[in-house]
Amino acid sequence: MEKHALESYMKAGRICGEIKEELSGILRPGTKLLAIAELVDRRIAEKGGKPAFPVNISVNDITAHSTPSFSDERVIGRGDLVKIDIGVHVDGYIGDMAFTYCSDPNPLVKCSEECVQAAIDIIKPGVTVSRISQAIEECAKAQGFGLILNLTGHTLERFVFHGSPSIPNVSNSSSHKFKDGDVIALEPFVTNSNGYVKDSGSVEIYRYLRDRPVRLPEARRILELARDEYHELPFAKRWLYKNFSPVKVSLALRQLESAGAIETYPVLKETGSRPVAQSEHTIIVKDEPIVTTRVA
Repeated sequence: MEKHALESYMKAGRICGEIKEELSGILRPGTKLLAIAELVDRRIAEKGGKPAFPVNISVNDITAHSTPSFSDERVIGRGDLVKIDIGVHVDGYIGDMAFTYCSDPNPLVKCSEECVQAAIDIIKPGVTVSRISQAIEECAKAQGFGLILNLTGHTLERFVFHGSPSIPNVSNSSSHKFKDGDVIALEPFVTNSNGYVKDSGSVEIYRYLRDRPVRLPEARRILELARDEYHELPFAKRWLYKNFSPVKVSLALRQLESAGAIETYPVLKETGSRPVAQSEHTIIVKDEPIVTTRVA
């Protein structure tokens, strides 16, 4: 890996880890989810990064793709499992990390953290996808828990936040071998027994797909913003209200979606309404793997 890429990956990961540490000062029952998101957005910019995707703040059985709306009034409740997934890029090189906050001790949180570490412990050049997945699954099973089967880890590349191959959190037959310098993000989602997530309908996150002719001037400007300013990475609906009215944003996004110009990310919920914990780190594959998102 060339020097600029390594330095950028390291900075992006460090920003993620530092923001996690800062959040510990405000996370408590009664904290507004929107206040968390706004703090994350602000600190990413102040630290010299840009969002690789809108911060996901997913509570209990809500598992992923949940970011607050511009008028969100939800707050953390006592005992809630609050999954906070932060993505930062520096010149397109991404740090991706997540953790779960709970006001009360919860074994799902500890298990998710230990599952990630079990995988990190075996990472080196030549390790296969299946071996990483096996380590995660064995760790969860040993503690009597299961995993979300249709969410996976993934690789990271410049301006690519979910690259191939996917890294399932359960046993599989993939013989793909990672090589020195590959960058991967591991993110087990732990629940009481193996389960799945499904779309819940609500959407606050979008991503540029392709240029398409659209009628509304606001739709054309939002498409340009998604392509050029956000570099085709996911963006939050609330970010658009800095430049456009809520009514125009809704009309423009509807038109862009209908034209096939943007992708939507519906909120994902566990199908059995069971609470889920998540932990994630970004790792550069080396004989001694580098965890970019872990603050020493």
